[in-house]
Amino acid sequence: MATKKKRRSLLSPDTRRQQLLEAATWVFARKGYRQAGIDDIIARAGVARGTFYLYFESKEQVFLAIVEGFHRLVTAALAGMDDAAQAARAKGPRAMLQASFRQWLGFFAAHRDTARVVLKEASSIDPRFEAGFAALRRSAHSHFAARFRTLQEIGAANPAADPALVAHFQIGIFDELLNAVVLPNPEADLDNLASQLAEFEWNGLRPDRKD
Repeated sequence: MATKKKRRSLLSPDTRRQQLLEAATWVFARKGYRQAGIDDIIARAGVARGTFYLYFESKEQVFLAIVEGFHRLVTAALAGMDDAAQAARAKGPRAMLQASFRQWLGFFAAHRDTARVVLKEASSIDPRFEAGFAALRRSAHSHFAARFRTLQEIGAANPAADPALVAHFQIGIFDELLNAVVLPNPEADLDNLASQLAEFEWNGLRPDRKD
């Protein structure tokens, strides 16, 4: 009696493409873009080189897809910050800040490898990647500035502060926290970080702060 051959499961094109993106992200996060090669990606994904070329023409193209995908995720995460802040609004402005900061930090912790790749490498590799990275930062800056203006409008933030400058300050603080604490440390206490950030901003920017 002939032995039946075990059939290999076939992945849909979308699933296979995502598998390759996840493999490339893992490789780039650990080896760096310049040191990584297509062989590393296909080894991680467990596919043949020909399969890779069905979806991407080059290492550069898969990297660009990672940057573009991260941009879409950030856009959704910014909306999630708004939702978290609104849910905490009844508890006061400080609680709103803490909830939005926790949402933002949680996003980067959940996408740690992708964040490492985009934040540390995208801006220095190729003009296409730099443009995507710059667009991502502009989106975040616009969001933080708009959020601060909202706090000013409800009387919860210093009306003399410039929202655009405050947004730059916040992004700088987040960059440092992400690179020094969140991304290298999977055990980082995100709740405590969000609380400390809210305390720092609330004490520095609330309208009734005493000198």
